[in-house]
Amino acid sequence: MPPPRNRERMVMIALAGTGLTGLAYLAWSAIGWFGVGLLGLLVLFIAIRVELEDNRPVGHQMTPGLYAGQYHNEAGQGHAERAGRSSERLALTSSARLASLFGAVLTAAGFGLFLLL
Repeated sequence: MPPPRNRERMVMIALAGTGLTGLAYLAWSAIGWFGVGLLGLLVLFIAIRVELEDNRPVGHQMTPGLYAGQYHNEAGQGHAERAGRSSERLALTSSARLASLFGAVLTAAGFGLFLLL
């Protein structure tokens, strides 16, 4: 899958920001600023988890064969397949970092205003 063009990316960022703003409003109306802070922590947790997993299989730490098999399969791929996988990882990482930014802003705003008010 090719990475989205710049205009498509901006539209998706605007849609994600609008959706997250709507969820933040619902959290604010239900719980107050503490709810906005909790929503920010949830978004931040999910974004960091996605970035750390890097679109690889996730299992119990007692299953090293799962990870070894994944790395063995990637080592046997051709140059074009590795380049495609690398571009997919780059797109996933940039999206996760954007979500981390949104989560950090919501967390700071929610808990900051909760403590001030």
